[in-house]
Amino acid sequence: MKITLSTLACGFMLMALSSCNKFLDIQPEDRFLSADVFKDELSANNALNGIYLNLAKPGLYGGQLNMSTVDVLAQYYNPVTSWKQLSDYNYKDAGVQATFSSLWRSAYVAILNTNSFLTQLGQSTNIMSNERKDLLKGEAYGLRAFLHFDMLRLFGPVYSTDADKTAIPYLTVPTEKIQPLLPARVVVDSILADLDRAEQLLKNDPVRTEGVVPVSGNDPGTDFFKLRNRRLNYYAVLGIKARVLLYKSDKAGALAAATQVINEAGKWFPWTAGNQTLPGIQNPDRSFSAEVIFGVQNYDLYTQQRNLFAATLTTTSILAPVPERLTEVFENNENDYRLRINWVSGAANGKPYKTFVKYDDVVTKTLLFRNLQPLLRLSELYYIAAECTADQGTAINYINTVRKNRGLTDLDGTVVINDALKMEYRKEFWGEGQTFFYYKRKAISSIAGGLKDVNVPMNPEKYVVPLPLSETQNR
Repeated sequence: MKITLSTLACGFMLMALSSCNKFLDIQPEDRFLSADVFKDELSANNALNGIYLNLAKPGLYGGQLNMSTVDVLAQYYNPVTSWKQLSDYNYKDAGVQATFSSLWRSAYVAILNTNSFLTQLGQSTNIMSNERKDLLKGEAYGLRAFLHFDMLRLFGPVYSTDADKTAIPYLTVPTEKIQPLLPARVVVDSILADLDRAEQLLKNDPVRTEGVVPVSGNDPGTDFFKLRNRRLNYYAVLGIKARVLLYKSDKAGALAAATQVINEAGKWFPWTAGNQTLPGIQNPDRSFSAEVIFGVQNYDLYTQQRNLFAATLTTTSILAPVPERLTEVFENNENDYRLRINWVSGAANGKPYKTFVKYDDVVTKTLLFRNLQPLLRLSELYYIAAECTADQGTAINYINTVRKNRGLTDLDGTVVINDALKMEYRKEFWGEGQTFFYYKRKAISSIAGGLKDVNVPMNPEKYVVPLPLSETQNR
């Protein structure tokens, strides 16, 4: 991996607070993350904010890694012209290669910025209390692990069968030197080491005693430690750890991490009430924001919604499923909260099918959940617990807890847990990029395609996105 310092300088946007001091509502300043940024606590906070905001751009978690590219790989959509090569896993196509090359570069620039932040924060003195410094360091270590894990899930081998194959570099220092490609197993160990550091540093995270507290708008220093679900907080670190441990088939460890979040964090991240998902209500919270343990503030969210899913788009560019596939995913249940609030008829714009509106804007612009891009939600921890629990009844109870809070009836005791989980992932994570990674982790040999009655055979060549040519040719 090689990204020169000049490239990194161009890739990083240092964020300075705007005149109105709104939390994260800040304008970019084109400067590199260097020592003079860390002159005081507010400047250090702003530097970390800048990293989060870059994560929310369309090239990363504001688009490709959840709403578009990765969900196209999961075969959620009718493979229309604009997305056909990607949905066919044609990784030799020039456009597809450019997409993944850009994604790779954006992720590693973010990792290098995180490493620069950790280095400069570690060298700073007397700018903040040790307690607050630990929180910032914990978030940064968590972010480094989070980014590397998604690069591993995308570009790495199918871990369940090829854990010793070379995968990606793991960057721990801000350097322009080429770093070696490591076996997937070694990358996972490095991710878990960073998550362990983050967990320890975040042990006094205010989210554990206060939950998600709205900002006041009056004190940027204090507000920085509120709205903790917009940051990689203590419970988010445990949730990501549960993901990683399950990925490496450590079911006991994954279960322990998942149940800790369920048992401790449930009171701070309540389920969305059914009456908040009724069709036609004003200001619907379609992403069920109260349940989001970690998300980023995405100021391009509604632009992305229009660019990808708007019913006014042409039939060759819109991302939408055929009606039969949507019905099949939601098991012909129109009362499913996710279906009835996130899908509307496109007939008024000549579309004989429903279109996805999960990320449509709302009328009231001051609502706390505006611009929130979900990256980890409570339901996933229930699914992980269900998969990792040996007792059939307990596993079904975990799944049924989510189903009850999505307006569905309970599954009976004879259900096959893996089959039930595959269906639940497809319903729950539309527009959030987790379903393809579920298929790859399970090495599922055939997945439902974007057209009626079409199943797509899968193999490692389709699951493993090749490293960008810019990466392999520089070695």
